[in-house]
Amino acid sequence: MVFGLASLGLVALTAYQLQIIPFWVSFIDSSSLIKIISYPFLACLIVLFLGLAFRLSLWLKYRPETLQKVDPGNFPSVSVILPAYNEEKWISRAVESILASDYPQDKLELICINDGSTDSTLSALQDLQRRDPTRIKVISFDQNRGKKEALFRGIKEASGQIIITTDADSQLQRRAIKNLILPLLIDERVGAVAGKVAVLNENKNFMTRMLAIRYALAFDFGRAYQSVYGGVLCCPGALSAFRKRILLKVIHSWKRQKFLKAACQHGEDRSLTNLILKKGYLVKYQSNAVVNTRVPEKISEANRMYLRWTRSAVRESWFFARFIFLRGRRKYYILPAIDFFFQSMLHPLHLTALALLTCSIFIRPDFFFNQLIFLIVLAMALNLNNYRVQKNIKWLYYGVLQGLFAFFFQWWLVPYSIITVRDQNWLTK
Repeated sequence: MVFGLASLGLVALTAYQLQIIPFWVSFIDSSSLIKIISYPFLACLIVLFLGLAFRLSLWLKYRPETLQKVDPGNFPSVSVILPAYNEEKWISRAVESILASDYPQDKLELICINDGSTDSTLSALQDLQRRDPTRIKVISFDQNRGKKEALFRGIKEASGQIIITTDADSQLQRRAIKNLILPLLIDERVGAVAGKVAVLNENKNFMTRMLAIRYALAFDFGRAYQSVYGGVLCCPGALSAFRKRILLKVIHSWKRQKFLKAACQHGEDRSLTNLILKKGYLVKYQSNAVVNTRVPEKISEANRMYLRWTRSAVRESWFFARFIFLRGRRKYYILPAIDFFFQSMLHPLHLTALALLTCSIFIRPDFFFNQLIFLIVLAMALNLNNYRVQKNIKWLYYGVLQGLFAFFFQWWLVPYSIITVRDQNWLTK
């Protein structure tokens, strides 16, 4: 709360000192066209602040479940599914991190699926299986069939009561599995749980540090406040847990999913989460269940990853809106519907703000520096929580850079994703 009030005070003081509000009032009055453009901007801005207050109020209530509420002798059988395609460099570390888990070893099964790799991924998996044949099962496809097909096969082969998915370029922390499944053990209404994804190669370069900030915001804020009402929108492929009996109800429709007559090949994690929410189950987030994953180290690779995510988000937002508004009779749908409305306003606000800012540069170039300073302070205020949690000034510094980078250079992602939404290319493999 203190950090929230400090953030608001900092933004208000900066706006006053730089005369941001008087400038924008005079700028809007300078042209009837700008005045017309400003109306939707102001409407979106009001919605943005209401949405931020709504999210903060929920986020302050978030607490992960802990082992204190569970009898250590009642842990169920768990199957971890690990699809891999050309991951020879990382697959051994991923498998070893799973087997090193503190979960009861007699209740842990690992199913590795080689998805038609053309490198030595299969050889690495077979070597690992020879060392631990009782816990490791290897399935191999002759050709690449895609992550969805690999997960489908793994789910069908799994014997555990709970299914956990992870990625071959990721490494689970030792207590991740135990902490991840706690909401499933505590509340029968919970159908799936999202783990926390942190960046394994964070210190590699400028890009990976910015991505670490993006991941922290997505999980420790976004999924945290959504977890309070049980409506986490996406259980990430890098670490998530599901009740097997619920998965078996939805995986056939999940596998056959199409959008605009095109088979859906990516965004399988968001799609599966949607189907579980649609069935009326709660979806939670566990911040104490951590997996470290490798992220792109080049801007071009990161943009391709963002493009894949955004295309699947556009598609799944359409499916989500259909059942959350048209079939929203379940009481659990109310808060997700409110949050979805707030989220839908973010990109129109982004585009309108960028358009108005660009116009203002041509009309009053002398004021651009003031506006840039204000944007930096605003980004800093929004990232104060990262600094509070991480206790490291770099999280504040890179958070500001990440916010400015997204504002000025990634505005095109949503419009381009809408236009090319049928494109199912994975882009980063």
